[in-house]
Amino acid sequence: MSEMEGKREPFKAKDNNRIPCTGDQRKKKILAIGSKVSVADKLSSIGASFLAKRARVSEVPVHHVQLNINASKGSSFSEQWVEELVQAMEALDMHTEQEYALDIFTGMLVNQSCQTFRACDIPKSVTAEMRTVLVDWLVQVHEYLGLEEETLYLAVYLMNSYMKVHKIHTALLQLLAASCLFLASKIEESLIPEPAELCFMMEDAFSKKELLKMERKILSRLKFELHYIHPLHFLRILSAVGKCPMKILYLAMYFMELTLLEADGAMIEPALLATGALSLAQRVSLESGFLTIDETWHGVQQWFSYSDAQLTSCQNLMARAALRAVSLENKSTWHKYSRPQKLGVSSGPSMTNSKHLARCMRTLSIQL
Repeated sequence: MSEMEGKREPFKAKDNNRIPCTGDQRKKKILAIGSKVSVADKLSSIGASFLAKRARVSEVPVHHVQLNINASKGSSFSEQWVEELVQAMEALDMHTEQEYALDIFTGMLVNQSCQTFRACDIPKSVTAEMRTVLVDWLVQVHEYLGLEEETLYLAVYLMNSYMKVHKIHTALLQLLAASCLFLASKIEESLIPEPAELCFMMEDAFSKKELLKMERKILSRLKFELHYIHPLHFLRILSAVGKCPMKILYLAMYFMELTLLEADGAMIEPALLATGALSLAQRVSLESGFLTIDETWHGVQQWFSYSDAQLTSCQNLMARAALRAVSLENKSTWHKYSRPQKLGVSSGPSMTNSKHLARCMRTLSIQL
């Protein structure tokens, strides 16, 4: 244990938003994780009960988005749009990329639809409860290791991509998740976790050899196509353009991260996730009095060609996940965003007393 803690020390200086922990606190955290029923046992139990009753998954149509910009006519709105994008990239310390801001952003929009899943891509053998347990465990490991936010999103994307092209036995789901996190760390992190650490987090249910073998299988099945357009990138650009307060950004990040636990969340384009999360965060904050009408950025929905129906459908899914997060047994995301480093957005009064979230929940229940 002490050897592992020493290896993770460099992570402390990577991000000021990270949660600083002493050695004793980290021991308590890992003991809290290990004291629960193991993830492998949970998944096996869920899989056994699922054999008696198969869930029906309705297919959500994939929508393609276009920029709400008339560049061909050289309109003044086009120039204003590009200027806002350049300023946003400067605010995000992306000075080198400013010259190619429009090319980068349009490329992200064009390619994102290729990385959106359909209902038939999500294996029916992996139930909603299984997915919740698995992603919740990933969130715990991700936070304990102090990894970048992008690493978590990429790990879940790789996991979905592998299950799309290859069947996976229920007993190997945790190994798949850990291997995807290991691969994502190699892409997003400057310091990657040791395989032995991930095996320890799996309570040594799988060996280092099995972890590396699964990594090779993932690379082979996915043909080394590991690139992913992050919804976080869209969200950060939008929040920089709108000059949104940090509390709004964290609340939007919370809504987006909750969709990782939902199979339907994998069927929503990253740009739509970012737009829906930021709009919902502003609406909830406005309702609670944290924001005023004058402080609200009304241009968030004008950047893309998403319809009100698409945004409403996305926000209803986030509202359901947010209201369920408090009562779920596996609520690592809720705990993560209830900490002071995330401004306690998941447990604040704007969430607990939101009538808008309740209305979204009722609308989704009627549709189902």
